[in-house]
Amino acid sequence: MASGQPGPSSPPAVVKTLPSVSIGGQQATVTFAGMAPGFVGVYQVNAQVPKEITTGSEVPVFITQSSVRSNTVSVAVR
Repeated sequence: MASGQPGPSSPPAVVKTLPSVSIGGQQATVTFAGMAPGFVGVYQVNAQVPKEITTGSEVPVFITQSSVRSNTVSVAVR
């Protein structure tokens, strides 16, 4: 993509290698990773919460891409 251009919606601009996503210590299935459609310089990662997840108000989530791990954030899971 050219610098400064928004992510396209059709077809979407996807990453070449999917990141891994950990939710509550379990691997989540990544369904999309790429440029957020309509936004400049914003990447989006969509992942499904594993069925076996323990619910809670502060479930840890982090993303790993090319051996580089993101900061850990917390999400509520009911």
